[in-house]
Amino acid sequence: FFEKKMVRAALGSMATWGLLGAAVGQLAVPQTGANYSVTVAGKTWFSASATWYKQGSTVYSTADGSLVLKATTPISGSDGQGTYTGVSATYTIEGGKPAAMETSVRVYAATNVAVFTQSYPNGLDGTSNGSDSDGILSSFPSFQNTAWPDAPRGVVSFQGDMDGDGTKVGVWGAPSSEVKADPGNKTGLCRITTSTAALSPSRGGYNAWTVSSGGSPRQYEEHPGDFCDCQGGGRCEKWPFHQDGLTEAQCQAECDKLSCACFDLKTGGGGGGGNHGVIGTGVSGSGPIVVFDSPAAATSVVISAHNNFMVASQTVDGNGLGYGIMSSVKDIPAGFTYETVLVLSSGINEAMNAWGDVLLKKSGKGRDDYRRDYATQYLGYSTDNGAYYYYQTEKGKNYEDTLLDVHAYAQSEKIPYKYVLLDSWWYYKGEGGGIATWDPRPDVFPEGTLAPFYEKTGWLGQLHNRYWSTNTPYATKNGGKYNFVFDGSSVCVPDDQQFWNDLIANKSRGGEKMFMYEQDWLDTEFDRMGYLRQNATAAKTWLTQMNNGAIYGNATIQYCMSHVRHILQSTELHAVTNARASGDYHPGSGQWNIGTTSILAHAVGIAPSKDNYWSTPVQAGTHYGPSTSEPHGALQSAVLSLSDGPVCPSDAVNASNASLILHACDASGKLLRPDRPATAIDAVFTSQAFGGDLQGEVWSTSTNVSGSRYSYVLVPKLSSNYSLASSQLGYTHESLVAVHRNDVNGAMPFGASTPLELTPCDETSFDIVTVSPILDDGWALLGEPNKWVSVSPQRFGVVTTSATQATVGVTGPPGETITVAWMATERMIPIEVECTIPASGHATVFVATENGAPRNSGCN
Repeated sequence: FFEKKMVRAALGSMATWGLLGAAVGQLAVPQTGANYSVTVAGKTWFSASATWYKQGSTVYSTADGSLVLKATTPISGSDGQGTYTGVSATYTIEGGKPAAMETSVRVYAATNVAVFTQSYPNGLDGTSNGSDSDGILSSFPSFQNTAWPDAPRGVVSFQGDMDGDGTKVGVWGAPSSEVKADPGNKTGLCRITTSTAALSPSRGGYNAWTVSSGGSPRQYEEHPGDFCDCQGGGRCEKWPFHQDGLTEAQCQAECDKLSCACFDLKTGGGGGGGNHGVIGTGVSGSGPIVVFDSPAAATSVVISAHNNFMVASQTVDGNGLGYGIMSSVKDIPAGFTYETVLVLSSGINEAMNAWGDVLLKKSGKGRDDYRRDYATQYLGYSTDNGAYYYYQTEKGKNYEDTLLDVHAYAQSEKIPYKYVLLDSWWYYKGEGGGIATWDPRPDVFPEGTLAPFYEKTGWLGQLHNRYWSTNTPYATKNGGKYNFVFDGSSVCVPDDQQFWNDLIANKSRGGEKMFMYEQDWLDTEFDRMGYLRQNATAAKTWLTQMNNGAIYGNATIQYCMSHVRHILQSTELHAVTNARASGDYHPGSGQWNIGTTSILAHAVGIAPSKDNYWSTPVQAGTHYGPSTSEPHGALQSAVLSLSDGPVCPSDAVNASNASLILHACDASGKLLRPDRPATAIDAVFTSQAFGGDLQGEVWSTSTNVSGSRYSYVLVPKLSSNYSLASSQLGYTHESLVAVHRNDVNGAMPFGASTPLELTPCDETSFDIVTVSPILDDGWALLGEPNKWVSVSPQRFGVVTTSATQATVGVTGPPGETITVAWMATERMIPIEVECTIPASGHATVFVATENGAPRNSGCN
């Protein structure tokens, strides 16, 4: 179909200046006054709305003639993205004076890409709209609110905190009440405390509810603009429940389960109202949108910021969907540009990857670079929120002794943890709950350094950090030697490359064995610190200095509590390898659902991090309360393993299910990983947008072993039967074998004429299906029945087959005993082989048949 596609953008009143490559169609840039449009296959998808910018109290706009097109000029050339053609435009304002803003469109023929640019050659001052950061001070491109006359278009709008945890799905042209993923209710970040709660004014957009009546049902009183201050002093660090994407009613229901004292909810950034209720806007709502046709998303267009992500925003109002610079920016420096990119592709997953390719190519960051991170290669242990030892130690012991007990217990159970995540409980905090100094407190690690702990355990460290307190002694203002910016808010921000170099190297060199720096509370720092939203380059500088400090210290970075704009900025920051893809874990919550956010993470070249999990249902003595339990530990484990991100259990001593934990790794702690994160299949989104057969969650990923592709289908929950075609997994005519829940005795054929029948399930009865190709001579390698990724490149090597025999090379730590399953497909007979890895760490597993029946097997 691609040969029939055409995308056309028009600007000005002259001839066509660009073509969108022969393989996919044409992107033309004819000039017709000050208008432009985007058409696909001869049909208009987007029509231009007004181009405008603001200076002082004056808005100069093509809509009312205060901004007038002066001249257009054809442009052509090449850059890191490829060869382009296009057009640039200049404007005048009152009295024929040159306008401060110039615009251009570049069309890249070979890659189906158009880039819209706003340029400010001489800068612009007096642009701020005060404290409002959710609007824009300029708009180009902007698209009208018109719906499509031929057929509706679906929309996936990546928005919210973490890695797009508030993403919405709906139909372009539908009001908010028709958004399929959120029928009539705003969703947001829900936080619950069981402590006696005071209330404090929120600077982060929260509204709080406290219990007004303890009857049944319990009654709540709303406190707009306040948050639950569970510790007093304007902070709360221990949230028994913390999850994004919930409505007020859902948050209240979780609060009831915990007999809570208070819950608060942040719903800002989503919606947009009007004709685009699904599309996010403003500080926390701006992010890539995928617009796709019905019913199968054969054609998709992705639109997002292309540079200067930290001050790039989108808005939706009566004039349409506009892209521009954040409205709180006070001045635009000379030479500043803001760009918006439009990418034509197909599907949801494929389109997002094509879009991600554009951003990554611009910076030179590889999509798979994150796989070098120690945390994506080895099993870890977590003390993050939701963990048993989050702000809790063993009775009568400090944190160091508690974690030494965890280490000893893990060794006794042969659980091969290789690193530990230390959350916010280990360092000094200052005013406002921010960090004062990033050093171990003596009541936590008595020797005042982490080096002895690392030496005793052999573990490496992932170290948490948060926003900066205004009384940090690092700042020159407080007697320190590093430059920090203070703007009168409750936080401050470092602006000193030497500071970041020293901070991270101090914890990653010598006996200090930090391998990953975790920057948490990114949204809090950005939302509270006006300077980061008022200066056009400050937020980018902040993150770039952090990135450079990590590179200097030979560490990687995990983002947590980010906006989507932070995630997009990571495409230019090579040290950022992973980001939290959902809210904080709490035992029993639905926080496992990262199938959508993993699409964004994979597209921009970072691993999604689901956070920790309990491997057993009940762990006595937890400070989260006696009713806390994790009934879905197996699903949590499977999601983590298939995420291609960090895998970190967080159990109490004497409370782990070692067998379940080892489903993710070999006996040495090496993770057995897919080649990419498991993501929701396209039908999840087309069904939500247009109605369809898929009512639930179906995700997929794959591995490549010895030149053959093995697929994994995870079905966390499904409310009705669904027939999955092999083409939905990228297969064409291949003959395949499908195994549900690693039950090799129930293997069944799967292929172009035989769909995979999925049946209703829930978080307890979830399904995971391994899809193996039928190789030459009728053999199918089913892999390890006791691993979530049963055929992993970390375990398996070269496969050979003949009419009567099949072999595969295996790798593992010496002494590990593994089970490898094969299928002789002539009779659909499974053969399981047990093999103990020899001292070399390598072995060959073989099976043989005679007349289609098993004859002998073994390993050598």
